[in-house]
Amino acid sequence: MRKPVNFFHLLSEQSDYLLLCMKKLHEYCCDFDDKTAEEIISLEDDADMVRHIMIDEINRTFITPLNREDLFNLSRLLDDIIDYAKTSVDEIRLFKLSPNQDMKDMTQLLYEMASHIKKAVQNMEHYRNIAESEAFHVKRMENEVGKRSYSALATLFEHEDFRTIFKYREIYRHLNHTADIADAAMDYLLDILVKM
Repeated sequence: MRKPVNFFHLLSEQSDYLLLCMKKLHEYCCDFDDKTAEEIISLEDDADMVRHIMIDEINRTFITPLNREDLFNLSRLLDDIIDYAKTSVDEIRLFKLSPNQDMKDMTQLLYEMASHIKKAVQNMEHYRNIAESEAFHVKRMENEVGKRSYSALATLFEHEDFRTIFKYREIYRHLNHTADIADAAMDYLLDILVKM
């Protein structure tokens, strides 16, 4: 007989990668070090492997502790957040941009959100009240990222070079969308907690 799979541990492992990716994204926006960018790309690959294992185990396991679709979708949203960290780095490099203070501020907020996502996911199995509280904290922070994004755009549109405006706007949109996905992930987590 196969050893039972702990799907909560796999979700938790994904949240570890998510937190580390957001930490590295913020570091990259602060130090603009190519080595940090490569670390993010490598971490995203490692996180993809955890996601593949999750999908494989969902398909191979007869009885799962949560609805299969719920497991799949929460895992997918966590993976999407990690993907956006990599995509942000890819675009910063593609557009040859230097991260500015607005990007540093937004990635700092995303890093803080990631720390609360990790706590929410890691407490799902045994401490649902903590998981719920952390999820609501992430949802509140999504509004902060949105406000910071709009403030950054207002400052950006004072610039005279339209190419610079378009390039930075793309990065701001990516970072803001990352927060939106984090918010959606926590909605899913909260729905799962109700079903549990």
